[in-house]
Amino acid sequence: MSTVEPRAPGERFVLSGVSWETYVALRDAPENYHVRMTYDRGDLEMMSPSRRHEKFATLIDRIINAWAEEREIEIDSCRTMTCRRQDLARGFEPDDCYYVRHAAAMRPVEELDLSIHPPPDLAVEVQIARKKRGKLDLYAVFGVPEVWQYDGRSLQVHRLETGGHYAPAQASEVFGRFPLAEVERLLAQAGTIGEIALVKSFRQWIQANAGGSP
Repeated sequence: MSTVEPRAPGERFVLSGVSWETYVALRDAPENYHVRMTYDRGDLEMMSPSRRHEKFATLIDRIINAWAEEREIEIDSCRTMTCRRQDLARGFEPDDCYYVRHAAAMRPVEELDLSIHPPPDLAVEVQIARKKRGKLDLYAVFGVPEVWQYDGRSLQVHRLETGGHYAPAQASEVFGRFPLAEVERLLAQAGTIGEIALVKSFRQWIQANAGGSP
């Protein structure tokens, strides 16, 4: 199977009329591991993440893990695992994703099958560059309860409603009391302070402001 390679980090391109079998072969080819793919009923979008994109995705992951550790919330981190279902003819990779409510049940699972296993409880999308297509509709089809989107300035929470659509929310339901405004403030400093200092500052904030049970 041929290697697929976007022309520059952060650049996206879309192929139409791609069969499920071709998508799976491209996705599973080891040489394409670094390429993010979104498949939606024949349309295949590919992107090689930029350094800035990955920097924010990594920082948000470290912040979420710090929150879980300090608040003693068990999570099962899945990072950019591929979520796909042939019966839906769709597949994608979040920038970060986590099992929280289903963490204990999913911890021993090695081979994910989203036709029988629950979707991640939380997915994170970093959207600092123009996208050809959004992912919220895909997350909704898979039933992901909550999606966070970070655009380089604000961290927005979207909750899945009964009708199968996401609605903006002022707070996270997956992580109660999660300080969105404080995290936005810290992420805005990403270009001026180091990762360790940033995460350490967040831990200090938690200890001073978010004591007690989750």
